Amino acid sequence: MTRLTAISTVVGLLGLSTAMLSALASQPPAGLIVLGLAGFGFGMLGAVIGAAAAMRPIISPTR
Repeated sequence: MTRLTAISTVVGLLGLSTAMLSALASQPPAGLIVLGLAGFGFGMLGAVIGAAAAMRPIISPTR
């Protein structure tokens, strides 16, 4: 697992946890939920990019 993938996974999980836990509150601030979902989105995007970057040496043709 590359460093980018690991950091993105942690950011995504923290964002998802923040969004889920703040939604359980009786009067959740909308900004906190949006911040959690944005963290989840950035984490997911970074993990996909990190995984694609890790696959590059496998996909490239050998010469």
